[in-house]
Amino acid sequence: MTCQARSSYITSEILWGYRFTPVLTLEDGFYEVDYNSFHETYETNTPVYSAKELAEMASRAELPLTWSVSSKLDQHAELETEEEEKNQEEQNERNGDVANLENE
Repeated sequence: MTCQARSSYITSEILWGYRFTPVLTLEDGFYEVDYNSFHETYETNTPVYSAKELAEMASRAELPLTWSVSSKLDQHAELETEEEEKNQEEQNERNGDVANLENE
């Protein structure tokens, strides 16, 4: 059977960060619909801003819209490498000072 439905919502009816409670269960090989919880919702972990708002903020700040875990790990590794090089240079300077003292 062909069925069509059309809906419109007002602002107060839209819940950001919520999902509908599942109403279908499988009982003895048959699906059962629980109409008592048909309109129930539950809160989910959702970003505070919509994708559109995030894109607008990113364009205003001229920041990349997306990042990956691997890119963040690469940045972290680069910082660690720079710190290690700086520490090595400081160690070499101290070693050089000790060597100069021994030569005097």
